[in-house]
Amino acid sequence: MAPSKLETTQLSARPLHDTFGAEVEGVDWSESPISAGIIAEIKALASENGVLVFRNANLDNDQHIAFARQLGKELYDVKAHIKAGRAMRFPEQPEIFDVSNLDDKGNIVTDMDPMRKEGNKGNFLWHADMTYNPHRALYSILRAVQLPPKGTGGETQYLDSRTACEELPPALRAELEEALGCKLEQVVTHNSLMHNRKLGSPDYFRSIEPLDQPMAKYKLVTPHEKSNRDNLYMTSYAHHFDGKSWEESKPLFDKLWDHLTQDKYILTVYWENDGDMVLWDNTAVLHRATDSGSYGSKYVRDMRRTTTKDDSSYAFGENEDHTWEAGISKVKT
Repeated sequence: MAPSKLETTQLSARPLHDTFGAEVEGVDWSESPISAGIIAEIKALASENGVLVFRNANLDNDQHIAFARQLGKELYDVKAHIKAGRAMRFPEQPEIFDVSNLDDKGNIVTDMDPMRKEGNKGNFLWHADMTYNPHRALYSILRAVQLPPKGTGGETQYLDSRTACEELPPALRAELEEALGCKLEQVVTHNSLMHNRKLGSPDYFRSIEPLDQPMAKYKLVTPHEKSNRDNLYMTSYAHHFDGKSWEESKPLFDKLWDHLTQDKYILTVYWENDGDMVLWDNTAVLHRATDSGSYGSKYVRDMRRTTTKDDSSYAFGENEDHTWEAGISKVKT
C-alpha cells in the first residue's frame, strides 16, 4: 500500500519507495528545542512512512540527544555495555550508541578487537532495535558524523514489514498456522541478542548457547497503533517460536524470510553528506547495515544513534518481567 501524501504546514516529504520511506525538508535544526508542531509533524510522517531521511541536519551529540528526548519519554542508553567492560567513546553521554568502526581512542577497529568486529556482523542481518529486551524500541535516530569516501559502501537498508504483513500469501499463512497450531496473530517469538550474534559469526560465537540467557517474547503479528496497520514483527533476534525448538522453528523462519526479503519491500538509503540523519520506526520497519563495501578497516565511518523506548500498548510484548536488559556473553576461547 503506497503511503498517502501527508499535508504538513512546514515540512515537505519526498517519497523514496513505492510503499514507504521519505526524504524530509523544512526542519530548522538550529532551533532548540524543535517546536512542538514540527515534532508532531515528524512523528506523523514517521508513522506513515516508517523511515525519514534528513540531509545535512548537522547535529552534535547534545542536540542529537535533545531531539530524541522530544520524540520519546525514555531513551535507551549504553550503561549495560559500560557495565560489561566495553570502553566507550562517550561515557558521559550514555544515550549515544556508538555504531562506528572506531574504538574508544578513535582508532579504526581491527582484528585486534575480535569481539567488537565479529559482534558487529549481527548488524548485517535484518532486525528491529532492542527486540531482544522486554521493552522494545520505537524510534532510532542515526546520524553520520564522518562518512567514508563515496563508493566504498556503508549504505543502510530498510524493509517494509507492514506491507509484507498485508501481502502475506494465504497459503503461507495457512502453512504456518497449521505447523504452529494457532492463528498467526497469536504466535509468539522468543528473541535473543546472542542468537543474532551467533548467526552473524557462527565460528566466533560457537561456544555461546542463547538459551542460557532470558529471551524477550513478542507477537509475530503486532498492530502498529499509530497507522492502524499490522506489522510482521520478525527479526534475526528470533530464536524460536513459543512451544517449538530452534530446530523446529528454523524451517518456518526461513519461509517467512523468503517472503519478507523480496526486493519489492527493500529501500536502500545512501549516506551522502557528513551530517545526514535517518529516523525510523522500529515497530513498522526492519533495517540492516550492509557489508558489501570496501571501507572496512581502511576508512573511518563514524555513526552515532539514539533510541527511544516504545510507548505503545505493545511496548512490553508478552514479557511479564521488564526489569532486565540483555548483554553480550563472553566468548570461551
